[in-house]
Amino acid sequence: MTLAAVLLVGAVLVAVLAPPVLETMPFSGIRPNVVLAFWLASMASVLFFAGSAVVVLAWPDHAPAEGVIETIVRCFSAVSHTAAPWIGASLVAAGLMVGAGVVARAVFFARQQSVSRSHMQDFHRDVVAIVARTEQGHDDVMWLDHPLPMAYSVSGRPGFVVATEGLSSSLSGVERDAVLAHERAHLSGHHHLIVGVADLLARVLPMVPLFARSPRAIKTVIELAADEQAARVTSAAVVSSALSVVADAALPTPAFTLGLGNDMNLRLWRLRRAPHTRFSRLACCAAAAVTVTVPAVVALTVVSVTTMTACILLT
Repeated sequence: MTLAAVLLVGAVLVAVLAPPVLETMPFSGIRPNVVLAFWLASMASVLFFAGSAVVVLAWPDHAPAEGVIETIVRCFSAVSHTAAPWIGASLVAAGLMVGAGVVARAVFFARQQSVSRSHMQDFHRDVVAIVARTEQGHDDVMWLDHPLPMAYSVSGRPGFVVATEGLSSSLSGVERDAVLAHERAHLSGHHHLIVGVADLLARVLPMVPLFARSPRAIKTVIELAADEQAARVTSAAVVSSALSVVADAALPTPAFTLGLGNDMNLRLWRLRRAPHTRFSRLACCAAAAVTVTVPAVVALTVVSVTTMTACILLT
């Protein structure tokens, strides 16, 4: 039970304490892909810690890794053995019921999301592709005859970009290239999938602060990442200019697509100040490692102190 307690405390710490910290990262100059790595690692660690806690509780005997933890906080055994036997069984039953409920909700909402996304992709393939035109050498962009500037990307195999004639007429050639590079960055970075997972977890577990706040925050981060990629293709000044023009005539994009986004003030500020060098893969790996190890160490410390105190009081 010691290992289960450590894992559960770790999950709670990340779920509650991580969102305020993660939401401030884009304002500190940290690269968008590193911030995104922190978000994804935090969400994965909560699922891993919570799921592992249920597995450890339901394990017939001591779980394989529990012996290591028991040697560190051995006093927890004395505390746990003072509890009535039915408490452990109740915890196991509750954990399994909660886990089954979460899995059922995840399957239901994932199916619902998949069907809706499929309908949207079918609409673009069967309707938009007929009325839109393409340019030679740029088959991944479909141009619609609409006076207002707009562009968005549609995921799929292959994914593609939908843009309006108003976008082409409102921007210079290099600004248009920046907008298209922004949308292509969404496709190459699998941003639609990331946003879909965040939306799914927010619907399945809306009571968990990390999951409830992740969709909006992650959408902002991926827009920053796409801006950064577009700035590498053109320049930060060109991307800023294009965003300023398009923001004045922002149109809503279809569901399950990614357009030019919101949070323009933050994005323009980042483009003015941030150097546009390639992000470090090592930094992303380090972000993921820190997100997993720090909560585990803190949780182990909390459980150790709590159980030691309880042991002293009970003896």
